[in-house]
Amino acid sequence: MTNLNEVFGRKNNDGNVDILFINDGDRVTRLNVDGVYPVDSSLSTRYEHASGIVLTVEQCEALNIEIE
Repeated sequence: MTNLNEVFGRKNNDGNVDILFINDGDRVTRLNVDGVYPVDSSLSTRYEHASGIVLTVEQCEALNIEIE
């Protein structure tokens, strides 16, 4: 499972933030954080999200995820 220090965010066309790996820019599909739910998902980030995790700007700010 991926930790917060391994990721960054990039704003998408919807105004939300795609969560990506720092080392290669690939989409993160699981994130080791309790109580955080991706946009339009009823499953937390601890579960597999095959198309990648998308969070709101506010969620990223609360988690101190750097947004580029």
